[in-house]
Amino acid sequence: MNPYMDSGASDGMAWEEIGGVWIAPGDGPMSWTYRARAPSVAPGADGRPQFAMIGAGAVTVLALTAMWGVPAATLDALRAELAARAQVPPAQIQLSPAPVEVGEVRLMLGDGHGEYVQLAKAACSGVPPYHAAFNLMLDQTQAEKVRRALNGEHGWLELRYAATDAAAARSSRSVQDSESVEVKVSLGDAQGRVEASASAYSQVGVQDEAGYGAGRSRTYSADAADWGLPKP
Repeated sequence: MNPYMDSGASDGMAWEEIGGVWIAPGDGPMSWTYRARAPSVAPGADGRPQFAMIGAGAVTVLALTAMWGVPAATLDALRAELAARAQVPPAQIQLSPAPVEVGEVRLMLGDGHGEYVQLAKAACSGVPPYHAAFNLMLDQTQAEKVRRALNGEHGWLELRYAATDAAAARSSRSVQDSESVEVKVSLGDAQGRVEASASAYSQVGVQDEAGYGAGRSRTYSADAADWGLPKP
């Protein structure tokens, strides 16, 4: 299965991919609309992925914050590329997130051969970069599949976003979006008590576009083997 759903010109816009980001001309000569090609794990304040997997006896705790957005550094590189093409200063290039409405975010567990079942789902923040927080407990079979994904094997764990294209927004407002995950586990067994915890937090200033029209729904997904996480 291809880990990405192509979001090309089928919505009537001339989309082009640059550095893993889809872009299309905006309303003005120096304005562009963009969207991430695939979701990923959100970075924390220290730049590390907000992901934790902790074993506690027979139970494994999995906590992560997902995002479907474009990091600031990538936007800066994109702006520089577009400015070079137009032969203008980068400050003149205006980049705006594509007007979409994002529905549920799902974490899918696979069998390594293309078949998936839903492991968990979460509501997203509703504004770019569309954070969604997951925290769940895995049994031994589920944990083994996740470890295989983290070791670089495709087909075992996948992150999926459902998004609906929208018409241009009629208004906008500045908002502050934050997502956090905190998991604490305390288990007892014959050898004593085992405690484990994991936490993740992110906060970002964004523009919330309002007044969209209806559009086409698409799924954007990424295999865990491509999340760029360190191997366990």
